Amino acid sequence: MDALLWRWVDHVNRNGEKGMTRPEWFACVGELELAEYVTWYGMATTGRWGHGGLLSGPSKAPVYAGFYWSQVGDEPAVARVSMVVLPLADPARIVAADWNDGYNGYEPAALDGYAVLCGDPFDPLHVDGRDAEADLREVKRIIAAGDGQGRRVNHAEIVTDPDRGGNALFFPVNEEERDGYEALEEDGTVVCLAFIAYDFPC
Repeated sequence: MDALLWRWVDHVNRNGEKGMTRPEWFACVGELELAEYVTWYGMATTGRWGHGGLLSGPSKAPVYAGFYWSQVGDEPAVARVSMVVLPLADPARIVAADWNDGYNGYEPAALDGYAVLCGDPFDPLHVDGRDAEADLREVKRIIAAGDGQGRRVNHAEIVTDPDRGGNALFFPVNEEERDGYEALEEDGTVVCLAFIAYDFPC
């Protein structure tokens, strides 16, 4: 799996087109409850990208996040995320697939300083009766505490639909833009997703 993760990094940065900070390490941060569509634009009120056509079978998928140390002035360094990979099949099958070039368009990120990965119906904004603002406050508390502890694997998971196991994963990011990539088999089945936070090159 490690080789696959770094291959995604090289795929995204192969032409130097994306201002993505190269991760320094990857860590498995848990599992995501899958749905018909998965989005890297959780907490967006309008216009966002989603990914369908996922490999049928698994109801959950492991999530690997690529972290790097970020430091401003004399402040302590904190872990930030620039890439997240969601494999839906074994690495050999993913490597054999066709890896696309990301979104053919642009949508602004939903939140400053955070990227949110979730199945579409498990977005805090889409769960009936859920207080998404309270969820966001809890996320900020968890991540701020992790920053204070110098946590290498800093993120927050919110269970948004306990009855179905639905969750949303929040990642601290520095970059303002988002992009997503698919590994596609010949019939269009998605066997892996990769997401990045980046800035447009100056």
